[in-house]
Order: sequence, then structure tokens, then C-alpha cells
Amino acid sequence: MSDRIRRAALDALTLISEKGLFAEDAMARAIDDAAPLEGRDRALFSELVRGTLRWRGRIDYFLAALAHRSFRENPEKIQNILRLGAYQVLFLDRIPPWAAVDTATELAKDSGHAGQVRFVNGILRNLIRRKEKIPLPDPGDPVAHLTVKHSFPEWFVRRWVERFGPVQAGNLLAACNEPPSTTLRINLLKPDVSGYLQRLETEVERFTPHPLCPEGVIVEFPGSVEKLPGFREGRFYVQDAGAMLVSRMVGVRKGERVLDACAAPGGKSSHLAELMGDEGEIIALEVDPQRLERIVENMERLGITIVHPLAGDGTSIDFPEPFDRLLIDAPCSGFGTIRRHPEAKWQKKEEDLFRHRKRQLALLRHLSRFVREGGTLVYSTCSTEPEENEEVVEQFLREAEGFVIDKVPAHLAGDVREMIDDRGFFHAWPDRHQTDGFFAVRLIRRAHP
Repeated sequence: MSDRIRRAALDALTLISEKGLFAEDAMARAIDDAAPLEGRDRALFSELVRGTLRWRGRIDYFLAALAHRSFRENPEKIQNILRLGAYQVLFLDRIPPWAAVDTATELAKDSGHAGQVRFVNGILRNLIRRKEKIPLPDPGDPVAHLTVKHSFPEWFVRRWVERFGPVQAGNLLAACNEPPSTTLRINLLKPDVSGYLQRLETEVERFTPHPLCPEGVIVEFPGSVEKLPGFREGRFYVQDAGAMLVSRMVGVRKGERVLDACAAPGGKSSHLAELMGDEGEIIALEVDPQRLERIVENMERLGITIVHPLAGDGTSIDFPEPFDRLLIDAPCSGFGTIRRHPEAKWQKKEEDLFRHRKRQLALLRHLSRFVREGGTLVYSTCSTEPEENEEVVEQFLREAEGFVIDKVPAHLAGDVREMIDDRGFFHAWPDRHQTDGFFAVRLIRRAHP
């Protein structure tokens, strides 16, 4: 493993912990500052960064057991050198432990004084000797045990243990630590779909139709998705299957007028257009004007013509005509996407579950006025938590007149309808559905008698 991979990984981890960057942005910046990484080098770089983030809680537990309080007394960069080295020692069998120690020591020489270099070297060598002898917290305390075992913040584990019980919570936490697969949404508007799928299957390492989404395929490919066959021609869009199911909840038909209220970067707008056969009208509303360009780029690549990007705030904008369908994919904490964003474990706090609630309700209250009688409103988030989901919908329904939950949407396949509980709330879960965590509910505006 070359120095530039390790240095780039350390730079990314430090940008995340010191600047609060998303892992994807920090990794891109770290690579930009170094020589380009391709193929296996890029894959290893990604594994070092995301793996260290994913298992940071357990890593810190082991390091603290060896170093006591002195681990936390070091600068953030020295802590990240230790975490990076410990991740290799604890989780990567193909990297010799001595190599992980030596490379971490070299990084420390560039980042700290002689005492810190000795500290890094000594702690990691001690970790090699004692890693099998450091016990996890007793399972009799399920919160403490699962917190370390699955490397999650204690406050988050406590919520899930109280909500689901320790067994189900443990299964869900374990699933959230599984690196997500790459799922492609095949563009059904393009000709000869079956021929393209046959071509794609021969050029990827793994090809599996998604069991819940007829347009979804799971692939393994060693390079970036932009290098997959058909990318430039708009043959596919990279999208989690849970997001595809949210679009299917809307139940669009050809020729309808649709509003996607929080549209960037255009994944659900484009899917709705494909489900409509590119016939009708979709307004893709986005409050951030700079993000509208992403929608334009994606529609051009996919060959979609009925999506019309519009800059505006969904809590105040007016429309002269009502819509047949409205999708509010509301801003939220994003706790359902921890598989993809392991840094979120350490950046987000419990109060974040309430930070978006005012805007979520404001979007529902204002935009619901523009749904025609008999029309559909789908509210969704990529959160797993009731404060952003069920509780928001229940408060809206207490205030709103004329909306009811469509508890058994007839247009959905049976296995998808089974993901809807008795109250009419749809949940996609990483441990059950091979998806990120998503919530959605389908509301119908009743006609006046």
C-alpha cells in the first residue's frame, strides 16, 4: 500500500472530523490534492476512509482501553492516524499488522512531535498484542454492548433498543454497517432494454435484479459508475431501491401534472417521468438555485423532456393550477442513509431529529393546497425516526381538512404493500429490504360531497 493512499485517507478523515465535511466531499478533495487514484488504489482509499468512519466507535473503545484518557488528549490528526492504523489491525486481514503500525508511525512523524510518534507506535503495537484480550461491554447491558459491538453513538443505540428491543436493534445496526451495493435504475424509455441488460451483465462482476423494483439491478463493478456501459447514453441512473419505491408510491400516470417539491438532483423526478412514459408535466421545484443545474444535466443525459426545473421555496410559492400528484421528499436528518454516510454517526446529534420539523410541516401545510380533489400527496424522508415521519404526518392530518391515508395502494405490488403497516406508513429497512432506510405515506385529497 503506497504512502499516497494512506496520506490521502488521513487527509480525508481529518477534513471530516475538523471541518464537518461529508465523506464524499472530503475524499474528493483529498484526491484532488494528491495524484489521481484509480482502480484498486481508489477502492482501497475508499475502504480505509469509510471503514475507519464506520467502525470508529469500536476503534476508539479499543484505543481508549490501551491509552486511557491520553488518546483523547492528542490533536485530531494524531487521533485519526491511530484510528486509521487500528482499522487495519482490527479489520483488514490482508494488510500485515506490522505494516499498518509502520505506516502509521511514518504519518505521525509528518504530523506530530517525537512524543506523539512514540505514542502512536506504542499504542498500535500494544493493540496487536492485546486485541483479542479486550472484552466488549457485557451483553447484560444491551445499550453499552451494542454501542461498542456495532460502533454507534450510545444515544442512538438507546433509542433503537427502547423502540425495537435488543435483538431487532442489533440486527438493524449490523445491517447499517454493511457497505451498500450499487443499484442502477434502468431507463425504460430507451430502446432495446433487454439487449442493454444482456450487455451490462457481461461487463460487470455481479448482476442481480432487485427483488422489489422491476427497473432496479444490483451490480458490482471495480471502477466508477461513469465508466459503466451506457452511462453517457442515459441508460441508467444510480439510485437506491428504497428511493425507487417512494416514487412508485406516487402512482403517476401518463399525461398527469406532477410536482416534485424537493427535487434536486432529480432522481425521483426522472423516475416519475420514466413511469409516465415521458408524457405529461413534472415541475421539479428546488429551493437552492445552484442545484437546479444538476436536475438539468440529469434530464439531458436520460433523454427526459417533461421535467421542468423551477427555483422556488415550497413553503411560500404559488401555482395557478392544481396538481394530480405531489411528492414532498422532505429535508431530514438522513439517518436512513448511514450505510452510505458512516460519518453521519459522529456528526449528527439527537436534536437533529427536530431541526427540520418546522420546515417539514410548513411544506405539507402550504403545498397541500395545490393538490386537486381526488389527487395524491406523498410525504417521504430518508429518515428512520418517528419524529420526522409518523409524528409529522399525524400533526398535519390533525390540522388539515380533506386528506386521508391511502393504507393499501392498489397499484403497488404485493411484496411492496407488505412494507406498509396497519396505519398506512411505508418503511424500507436495510436489514429486511436491501435498501437504505426510507419512510413514506400516501395521502388522498377527498372530493367535497
